[in-house]
Amino acid sequence: MALPHPPTADVRDGHTGGTGSSPTRLAAPTDDLHAELSQITSALRARLDWLRIGGVDGCPLPAQRPARSVPPVTRSAPVADMPRSGAPSSFQRPAAAAFHPNAPSPESAPSDDPAALARAAVEHASRYATRPQSAAPRTAVRPAAADSATAKGPSEIVYPELASLSPGENGLRVIRDFIGDCRRCNLCHGRNQLVFGEGNPAPWLAFVGEGPGADEDRTGLPFVGAAGDLLSKMIKAMGEHAQKLGFPELSARLSREQVYIANVVKCRPPGNRTPEADEIAACGGFVRAQLEVLRPRVIVALGRTPTQFLLQNAAPLGRLRGQFGDWHGVPVMPTYHPAYLLRTPSAKASVWDDLKLVIGKLAEQSNLMPSGPQSST
Repeated sequence: MALPHPPTADVRDGHTGGTGSSPTRLAAPTDDLHAELSQITSALRARLDWLRIGGVDGCPLPAQRPARSVPPVTRSAPVADMPRSGAPSSFQRPAAAAFHPNAPSPESAPSDDPAALARAAVEHASRYATRPQSAAPRTAVRPAAADSATAKGPSEIVYPELASLSPGENGLRVIRDFIGDCRRCNLCHGRNQLVFGEGNPAPWLAFVGEGPGADEDRTGLPFVGAAGDLLSKMIKAMGEHAQKLGFPELSARLSREQVYIANVVKCRPPGNRTPEADEIAACGGFVRAQLEVLRPRVIVALGRTPTQFLLQNAAPLGRLRGQFGDWHGVPVMPTYHPAYLLRTPSAKASVWDDLKLVIGKLAEQSNLMPSGPQSST
């Protein structure tokens, strides 16, 4: 900024001299000084406004614009209209005023006093630095579409070594050797014995349960104890009924020794709980391989877990039982587990109806013709 000339200076073409001066000669420098001070004040006000709305010092200022008149600040107890930018709750913007998060602070009105402008800028900067950041906008986020395997739980593990095995006893031996001392899921940590399955390696009928219980874990055999005894009685009753219907060959196939019995999981779940999805995914490939080498003509699924596993149907068991499903071309009859029948004896009649349908399906699958006395009971 150019320094003002002394009052006694004589301004002539840029040179000073003499001892006298007249008011007419000082008028021009004084007007220039006032204009320059006005420009400085305007520039300072513009800079403070720039910083107040979030501008960064060193960046170019926006185009000059006339000062805006700000409505007077009103104090109000309700906080319903409090701006989201974090302004103190004692301030409330007029309802008709458009709010913008970068708008200048309403506490300070425009002023021509540089000191007042500086104080307002300092107060605003302090308040901006200490105020909490406004919450992020609540935009609805659409979750990524899950594939069917994820929606149904972990995908079943496929064991290529168990594909295309020879049927019967040799195939079962390969599967058992492949399972070995299985450590593929957490059930191995609490088991005593792995329960593989037992029965005729070439059965007409196969039973698939959920998993071993305490008795099975102790003996290593499927369906022993109270539930196993009841299942043995059910199979025996099926053989007797087939004999009454005139199917002696089928009757000979319906005994505990002639059917095959296995479970979806080979190790006992703690407390006999329902196997979890990852446990079924790790172990399910073994019972599938067993059924492929057994090649039964009909399968009976005992309970909800084997029914949903074989049929890939999450419908309630009460809705699925009494009608055949399909597993790779093999008829599957869902029915209640013997342990459930011990707790709910009234369901035994429904299970017997299901087993009679199994007898008829076995006769149909085997192209058997009834011979001798027949009875429908």
